Amino acid sequence: MSDQLPIEMKSVSKSFPGVKALQAVDFQLASGEIHGLLGENGAGKSTLMKVLAGLYEHDRGEIFIHGQKQEKLTPKLLETLGVQFIHQERLMIQTFTVAQTLFLGNERTTRFLKLARRKAMEKEAEKIIEYTVGSVIPGNKLISELTVGELQLLQISRALMKEPKVIVFDEPTAVLAKKEAEKLFSIIQQLKERGLSIIYISHYFKEVLALCDRITVLRDGKKVATESVAGLTVEDLVYKVAGKQIEHQFPNKDWEYGKTLLSVEDLHHKHDFRNISFDIRRGEIVGLTGLMGSGYTSVGKALFDQKAITHGKVVFNGKEVNRLRPEKAVSLGIAYVPEDRRNLGIIKSMSVKENITLTNLRGVSDRLGLIKNSKEKTAADAFINELSIRTPNSDEEINGLSGGNQQKAVIAKWLNSEAKLYILNQPTSAVDVGAKAEIYQLIGKMAKEGAAVLLISQDLQELEGLCDRTFIMYRGEVTEELSGIDMTAEKMMISLMGGDKHATSSVG
Repeated sequence: MSDQLPIEMKSVSKSFPGVKALQAVDFQLASGEIHGLLGENGAGKSTLMKVLAGLYEHDRGEIFIHGQKQEKLTPKLLETLGVQFIHQERLMIQTFTVAQTLFLGNERTTRFLKLARRKAMEKEAEKIIEYTVGSVIPGNKLISELTVGELQLLQISRALMKEPKVIVFDEPTAVLAKKEAEKLFSIIQQLKERGLSIIYISHYFKEVLALCDRITVLRDGKKVATESVAGLTVEDLVYKVAGKQIEHQFPNKDWEYGKTLLSVEDLHHKHDFRNISFDIRRGEIVGLTGLMGSGYTSVGKALFDQKAITHGKVVFNGKEVNRLRPEKAVSLGIAYVPEDRRNLGIIKSMSVKENITLTNLRGVSDRLGLIKNSKEKTAADAFINELSIRTPNSDEEINGLSGGNQQKAVIAKWLNSEAKLYILNQPTSAVDVGAKAEIYQLIGKMAKEGAAVLLISQDLQELEGLCDRTFIMYRGEVTEELSGIDMTAEKMMISLMGGDKHATSSVG
């Protein structure tokens, strides 16, 4: 059977200190199929794919690629074998342009002096990106200037340039709005029609059922199922992944609002948005959403760090605040959970304990200002237990945790700050169904205890289930406010897609 399969992994095991990440896992990818790989954060999905990618060396088991047994895999070897990975972590050089990133190692140069043909590369890059993913991204734009969604699309374009036979997609739609996600689905279907084999990792079960031919489910490092998606429902997948029914996903809103805590009036950004006005009361959860490029993800960051604000008024807790920087925002009681948790939300080289207590060092220090390990451990362990963060212990380096557990640690860090306003930018991106429910309950707890929450998200069901009001952004402006019975996922989608009322709206 091995010679008929693009990928076959037999009884693969991998352990880390104190953790059995994979326990005799079997996985087979058939030719021309889209195979979903499912599991909660920490179930072993990422570890299995990192073993396949040659980033981890497995302890036991066998791996076959196109029928050939592989003794030692490396990323370079995988590329020659026609296997490409679209990793959840977008590892790109921040000071490079889009064109430099796309043609890295294959630069277009002049004939004699071998100098980079910068303008030609930029134009070619734009054509390749538009052809492969159907989006327009300027070839001269810096990586540091791209949105997370644009980074994802660039990564996909770069992989497709290698003409692979197998592509592994790790949470490819986690940061994409619905329109961009649907475009990606179309690309993936076309790749399948061309005979490519695809491994698709996602926590979005509706898209798994729509896209995939088969699924494999991992739980606690073990394979618990491999089967066709035919006849399966979202509820079936939830049960297979979690091993139990998930009830009460969203909190019951049984609390009252307080006075206005944040008031934003006519806020303008250098590039991303303009004319933004809204307010949030204590105990209220307010949503903000839009398509990629609408500017909605930039609003939260701009409130926490106002260096890109050119005009407008922000009143927080009764006082006008201008030219805020993160240090001052934290001291005022403003918390910001960024959408790019790996590069902006955590300090990778520090432990889980150190990351969680970072926002409130005074609370874990003695009278002389020296950090007390016992206090730090007690504070961190309390959040680890409350948020069900899967880690061997609080001293574990946070970079070793799964993406979802890193996200919960980021939220724990800001909960530890006892903030008055929580700005949550894509807080459940690439988080499993069980962890989502836990985070939703935590967001409800924040509001119930009197904090204000600005929830920035492209997950419309999430906004419908959590928010009291939701603002829709289109091309850099707020075009609609929805609340009550009008705040449904369907009505939000209509507003997101624009229409006659939005036809003249644009970013200046």
